[in-house]
Amino acid sequence: MGESEPEARIEQALIQLVRRANDPRGNANLKARARIDLDRAASTLLLRIDELGPARLSDVADAAGVDISTASRPVARLVDDGYVERRADPADARASLLRCTTSGRAVLRRLGAARRAWLRDVLVDFDDDERARFAELFDRFVESVVITSEATPPEAR
Repeated sequence: MGESEPEARIEQALIQLVRRANDPRGNANLKARARIDLDRAASTLLLRIDELGPARLSDVADAAGVDISTASRPVARLVDDGYVERRADPADARASLLRCTTSGRAVLRRLGAARRAWLRDVLVDFDDDERARFAELFDRFVESVVITSEATPPEAR
């Protein structure tokens, strides 16, 4: 496969994108734009808690792709900061459920606004039609990624 083939170009672009997404400077820039002081792990966990609604720590950790031991400290900070509340699980008094607070949702709104502002900066050289087409193609790409990542690989069948 030559480097000019679309798959090779997309592969290289994705490698660069993932590197940038994992760059601490990018997270610092986003935090500065949003005027918040949450590390990436905490903001990811806060988002998962909000998405799941009342949820156990184990479910939140699983949704974030981390171990419970990795999630427990940032979640405790989110509780201490007032972004998440912890309540007893009515189905099992030994367990607790996590829920995003009004303050936590406000932080998520600021993070979302900061990400969209960053994307506007990134897409500044794209005209309206190019942005719309890119969004359409990217949606299709992500949908295909989800479908193929959930499918059983041919060699495992």
